[in-house]
Amino acid sequence: MMGRKKSLKSAASLILAALVIFVIFSCASIYHGLIMKGSIVEASDSDVYLCIGSKDGASVGQELDVYKVIAVTRARPTFKRVFTGKIKIIEMIDEHFAKATVISGKAEKNDIVELVLPK
Repeated sequence: MMGRKKSLKSAASLILAALVIFVIFSCASIYHGLIMKGSIVEASDSDVYLCIGSKDGASVGQELDVYKVIAVTRARPTFKRVFTGKIKIIEMIDEHFAKATVISGKAEKNDIVELVLPK
C-alpha cells in the first residue's frame, strides 16, 4: 500500500511537471505569434518596404511602431530603441515582404518595426 501511494505521487509529480513545461512553451509561442517584428529594407519619403510578410502574419491595414536603434558607447557596447514614428501596411508583396506608408513621424532604412497590439 505504501509503495502504491509513492508511485501515485511520482506519477502526479511527472504529470504536473509536464503540464508546467507545456504551458511555458505554449505561452512563448503565443507571445511570439502576437509580437510581430521586422525591419525596413527600403524607404522613401512616404513609403517603406518591410521585411515582414504574410508568412509572419502581416496583413493590409496593420499599424506598426518604428524604432531607431542607437548605440550607447560605454565599456561594452549597449543599444537602445528610440521610437520615431508609425507606419501602416498598404500592400502585401509576398510571404516575406510588405509595403507600408508612413502615418506619423519618420521611418528610415534599417529601422526596426513592431506590430502595435490592440489595448
